[in-house]
Amino acid sequence: MDIYVARQPIFNSKMGLYGYELLYRRSEKNYFEGGDQSGATKELVYNTFLVIGLNKLTDGTVGFINFTQDLLEKEVARILPKDQVVIEILETVQASDKVVAACKNLKELGYTIALDDFVFNRTDQDYTPLIELADIIKIEFPSADKQAQKELLSRYKNKITFLAEKVETREEYKEAVEMGYELFQGYFFSKPMMVKSKEIGMLNVHLIQIMQELYREDPDFTVIADIIQKDLGLSFKLLKMANSIYFGGKYTIKSLTHAVIRLGIVEMKHWISIMLLRDFENEENTELIKMCLLRGKVLELISSDLEQKQSETEFFLTGILSSIDVIVGENMEKILNSLPLSHEVKDALLGKQVYLKECLDCVLAYERFEFDEAKENLAKLNITLDRYMELYVEGLTWLRTTSE
Repeated sequence: MDIYVARQPIFNSKMGLYGYELLYRRSEKNYFEGGDQSGATKELVYNTFLVIGLNKLTDGTVGFINFTQDLLEKEVARILPKDQVVIEILETVQASDKVVAACKNLKELGYTIALDDFVFNRTDQDYTPLIELADIIKIEFPSADKQAQKELLSRYKNKITFLAEKVETREEYKEAVEMGYELFQGYFFSKPMMVKSKEIGMLNVHLIQIMQELYREDPDFTVIADIIQKDLGLSFKLLKMANSIYFGGKYTIKSLTHAVIRLGIVEMKHWISIMLLRDFENEENTELIKMCLLRGKVLELISSDLEQKQSETEFFLTGILSSIDVIVGENMEKILNSLPLSHEVKDALLGKQVYLKECLDCVLAYERFEFDEAKENLAKLNITLDRYMELYVEGLTWLRTTSE
């Protein structure tokens, strides 16, 4: 499959390269063809880090990546390397309490924050909290009121770096320098250049196997590495993660096991989840995928309150795969025949009245707001509705930390 990313250079006042703005492209057409901005960012992140490689796109500098309201509130940016990216907040983002809190967390962790296409004299909201957190403010230099620009630069000149966007002539560049801008971007320097690559395919069955191992009480890195070794595409992406994302190529990775250990369990869970869902996610099923993730987590939490033979992983997989037939558009039995799942998980997903199915029915009843049925089913498991609600809220909290 062909992969496209556009990049536009950003220069300093001495015409030295500062970094690149990375832009999602669906095809060879060098412009954004519309659609879901959050989906575009997730696709861009995937293509940048796991297919092409960040260093290849940025020449060892930094990459500016656009973030939408929901991605900021879900703190997706935290899975990216803080010293290699700039978190660019789109002008459509509202300065909600969640966004401001998320940006504060990013700042404390050492991330660089930029405000894109700064809007002067906003009447729709108070943008001051985000201005105060920003390291860089990007302004469309030719179109914005010059006096308003001067006043803003004067007010924050010792706190914030200002970037002049859409600079198209030498005269505009000189004027921006004299006004106090330190960074510059626009057609005067370079139009966005397309970078094309090929994605190396991977088998979803391997991702399922890795997820099973990751959710064991004591995951075995060697087992995970052995699974990855069977898949060329997955091996390629793991090495990209280990070398490019977290270590910038400073350390030599001697084996796949070494790479897995370097990344660690938390990072592996994040990125395997992204790869697992990406093959199937679209605008129509995004909410269903979230719901399945929540079912899986709640079932995993329930399992800790029960005396049962199945592992927490089996509970988790029963939940996340509970609507896989709808998501994939394929017969459930046919799907399960291709997956390395236990008989208990398969029986539950096929509707047989086994213990895991009883637990899943509790979650589904609550999901449908059928509280009497949920309470009755939970009573059979010796779990009160109040306790279930506690676990459900805990599951929701976990869901907000995922990179779906």
